[in-house]
Amino acid sequence: MPWQLARQMALDEDAWRWNSASWDQEKIVSFGDFQYTVYWDSDRVFVLARRNLRDNVVQTLRLPQFPLTSDDPHRNTCLGISPGDGRLHISWDHHNNPLRYTRTRAAFLTDPPERITADDIEPAQPITEDRAIVSRVTYPRFLSDAQEDLFLWYRQGGSGNGDNYLHRYRAEDGTWSLVGKVFSSRGIYAPWYNSKSRNAYFHDLLFDAKNRLHATWVYREISATWASNHDLHYAYSDDSGRTWHNNAGQKIADTAEDDPIELSDPGIVVREIPVFSWIMNAGCMALDSKNRPHVITYKLPSPQKPDELAHNPPAEIFQDLRFVHYWRSEDGTWRGGEPIVETEEGNVARGDIVFEADDTLYFVHPDRKRAGFRCLESCAADQWQRWRTYLLPVENVSGRDASKHDRGLWTKEGILSFTAQFGRQGFGIIDLRLQGE
Repeated sequence: MPWQLARQMALDEDAWRWNSASWDQEKIVSFGDFQYTVYWDSDRVFVLARRNLRDNVVQTLRLPQFPLTSDDPHRNTCLGISPGDGRLHISWDHHNNPLRYTRTRAAFLTDPPERITADDIEPAQPITEDRAIVSRVTYPRFLSDAQEDLFLWYRQGGSGNGDNYLHRYRAEDGTWSLVGKVFSSRGIYAPWYNSKSRNAYFHDLLFDAKNRLHATWVYREISATWASNHDLHYAYSDDSGRTWHNNAGQKIADTAEDDPIELSDPGIVVREIPVFSWIMNAGCMALDSKNRPHVITYKLPSPQKPDELAHNPPAEIFQDLRFVHYWRSEDGTWRGGEPIVETEEGNVARGDIVFEADDTLYFVHPDRKRAGFRCLESCAADQWQRWRTYLLPVENVSGRDASKHDRGLWTKEGILSFTAQFGRQGFGIIDLRLQGE
């Protein structure tokens, strides 16, 4: 067991039923001496929590002006950081709703108050005057580039029929600008009954150390079932999301020319995965020390079509789902795709990836069969071909889809810090450290 439990902290013993989602991407973040996370409490009120990393004292601030409007687990919460003006950015409560966004006052992060109060939080505010492109928002996520510039990404439209937009923040004057529509829903997909629209579901979106923005995704043809998910896709941008290239380096999109990525663009499918493979959307992606993207999700070894089609596969199909790992080699070849471990029947879930300095890969996911979290581990020395799996040393915690880790704390201190459900209905933070670190 390479991991040791550094700390396990319950922030609230009675929170809302669902406070973790794979699409949060940035659910827990740190800056300076403080760590921040957000959740819904049992009254469905939005709560900002700040933890002092020196003494682990936690302050929470309830924000009743930002309520959860529906008992719907799609309604994620996410955070962003703009060091240039010291603001924490917040978005919450979406499933085809007008964009909900606010931020803290300037210098909240760089000159932190002794106690956080409602006066530190600005009122909800727009990021654009074009209401049409922020009218049906789902799955917003903040991401930062190698220069710590902040971006906001979201879907506009519904599952099976949605576009994706990217905005960039200017810390100099506190304004947002539209980079453009990056993904379009248009196109005809013959293998799914000549489907005329779709949406892209992302396995995270990440800037690497050279400021290349990597995107991996599956397309979903209809909202009614994830049997319509298909193919592993990849594209990258070297100019902060304005123009995009396929896996071979060919330019395929230019947002300034109103030319987004779409189904018919060449070279974006890097691994063919047919419909009825039940490949899970919104898995996870991470970049190793050589800036190579790695994706872990789960799917069937071969397609299976049920007698009756529903949103989820029937039990006899679900039990055959297996974790798969894909990664892009330095020559652009995508490798992997075979089941990586002998998985207990039905014991698959979305998770998160971190890399050690030697590119040992750790994939952490909630264990569906017992309380706690499981880790799948593999080494770069054998090209991530051999895996071992074990339970992590945590107690009385669980999760549905593991929320993403605090990327800054992992990079700076080697602490794997993520949120989880504590007990029957609590919410808190888990810190793990590799033995010997």
